[in-house]
Amino acid sequence: YINMPYIDSTKFGEITIARKKYHQVLIVGDRVLERDAQKLEQLFGTTHKIGDWEIEDLLKEKPEVIIIGTGQSGVLKVDEDFFEKVRKFTPEIETIIAVTPQAIEIYNQKIKAGKRVNALIHTTC
Repeated sequence: YINMPYIDSTKFGEITIARKKYHQVLIVGDRVLERDAQKLEQLFGTTHKIGDWEIEDLLKEKPEVIIIGTGQSGVLKVDEDFFEKVRKFTPEIETIIAVTPQAIEIYNQKIKAGKRVNALIHTTC
């Protein structure tokens, strides 16, 4: 969590982090990873769900906060399975679910405050 990236901006289908454009991302510590849209589509028929492997990534490196950006209109669904896995891992993690524009503001505020933050940011719908 030494060089955690700030999120510059988002618009439909895009997020800019440290001046680099991505489609949809997982931020784990100082790493920015594209979400595997093809795998999500094969498993769920949509990218509006969170895969188990993504939950595992979000729990890596002992985050204090996990932020889920649910898309520009909040279409990504966060089901009870997600919350159960996070609570089982450690009940102390603060979990924030918000539409993507709000989620990136919260993410940047938490980073600025020195928190260890992991995030999943959905950029469409």
